[in-house]
Amino acid sequence: MSYAGESSIEARVRAVNADFGRRQTRLFVTFALIEGPVLLLLAVAIYGFELIDPEIGIWFIVAVAVIGGFLMSMLLMRLMQARVRAVAQAKGENPLF
Repeated sequence: MSYAGESSIEARVRAVNADFGRRQTRLFVTFALIEGPVLLLLAVAIYGFELIDPEIGIWFIVAVAVIGGFLMSMLLMRLMQARVRAVAQAKGENPLF
């Protein structure tokens, strides 16, 4: 979508930002669809079926949450770096980035 009086560079930058916005949304939804059921299954196994002692099981839940948080941070950092590279390339600042 271009507007009157807009240069092609601005349109490319806006397209890159829109694309990475969609990628970030997809990342969050995919992560939530994976992390949510894992935590739910752990909670059901620990508190519902009592397969694991709750005093120990809470540490499993914390470990999954911490690992998930680290993974989410790592994936977001990669996405942000890719976005910066793509915007720079769209502007023609550093095509060899």
